[in-house]
Amino acid sequence: MILNEIQNYLSHQGRASLAQMQVHFGIHADALRGMLNRLIRKGRVQKLPTPKRCHHCVDCSQESLEFYEWITDEPAAAINKQECCSHGTETSVQ
Repeated sequence: MILNEIQNYLSHQGRASLAQMQVHFGIHADALRGMLNRLIRKGRVQKLPTPKRCHHCVDCSQESLEFYEWITDEPAAAINKQECCSHGTETSVQ
């Protein structure tokens, strides 16, 4: 089942953008969002705040900046940076 595959992918990666998951699974963004929302409701995944853009460019797609993170059993540390998948730069999240 694809939901289990997404769950396994995020548990191993820790965090991934929607664009990264689109490429990995070959699934449209809207379909992925639906499955990710189901994992969010189950308390296994969280959607990270989406920055307006990364620091060094203006051409990142919205899917490149939409990040999801696996929720571990340990207390989550405050996340203040995430990597822009298309350029390898960091973006600040507040």
